[in-house]
Amino acid sequence: MEEQFAQAERLYYAYRETTNGVLAAIDEGAWKVNGYGMTPSGAGCGDGWKYELSRSTKVDPADAPARRTAAVDYLVGEGFEVEGMDLGDDELGSRDVIVREQGVYSLLTVTFATGGNVLVVATTQCNPGDPHALADRIVGDVRPGQGYFPKRESPSDPLFFGITPGDPQFTDEP
Repeated sequence: MEEQFAQAERLYYAYRETTNGVLAAIDEGAWKVNGYGMTPSGAGCGDGWKYELSRSTKVDPADAPARRTAAVDYLVGEGFEVEGMDLGDDELGSRDVIVREQGVYSLLTVTFATGGNVLVVATTQCNPGDPHALADRIVGDVRPGQGYFPKRESPSDPLFFGITPGDPQFTDEP
């Protein structure tokens, strides 16, 4: 379990640092945390586990094309091959930046939707091991979905891994 925990910690920091770089390229302010991304999930991994996080924000719609370009430039600069997908039109649609099966990611999507809404979803590759045992080791008895993690987070906020018993829980900001 100790080696799996160490692997999980390394993977967590690697995917969070790269994902936070994408977030910062788009908007350095606070993003809404839709799914924190520290608790391992077994969904779609057979006998293994993965991490997945989701963040959202809103930008000025006039700035969205430049921010999309900044996200692409950041990812390309980090060595990723980036795909794009445009759905709908300018009045009702989305413009996506996509990384598939590269580096730490199984899938990374950055969606720029109508009205300046931006959604980032990052999913790591599956790894061998029991996601429940690993989650117990990372978060222990804390119920992360019930208020431990921040509801908003900026890409520059310090990253942490695991739960320290007795630490105060977050409310709105870390």
